[in-house]
Amino acid sequence: MNLTEKPKHDRHQPEDVNQKHKENLGLQDRIALIITTGIGTMYAVYFFALFMASWMLWQGFFNHKPFDPYPFAFLLFLGNIIQLLLMPLIMVGQNIQGRHAAIRSEEEYKTTITSYKDIEFILKTLEAQNQELLKQTKMIEELSKKK
Repeated sequence: MNLTEKPKHDRHQPEDVNQKHKENLGLQDRIALIITTGIGTMYAVYFFALFMASWMLWQGFFNHKPFDPYPFAFLLFLGNIIQLLLMPLIMVGQNIQGRHAAIRSEEEYKTTITSYKDIEFILKTLEAQNQELLKQTKMIEELSKKK
């Protein structure tokens, strides 16, 4: 093996996949991601729990003439409307996030393959150097025995 020989594979140049993903997003995709990211937090859970608890307390105890008495049919109606609107939107946002994950995964795979090929080349080079050193060591030993 020629020690000056370079790897025979094409080197993968890493890309900023986050920037690449952002550049491919349209306005609607960005809106879907913002809402999906916001709804997918514990703050959204706290908000909805607080809203529902406040509504039930207001209609059940603090309002003498409630327009939505127990079992809170209007509150259930509002909850259903919110669910019907948010479910498809969250699914769209998750699809966009999935595409980003796929791009990241592909980039990581390419980088890993390039690193693997580089390591393989380095190991072959080290093995060739080791063989050469062993050969030279034997030659030195033979020369020292002759003297």
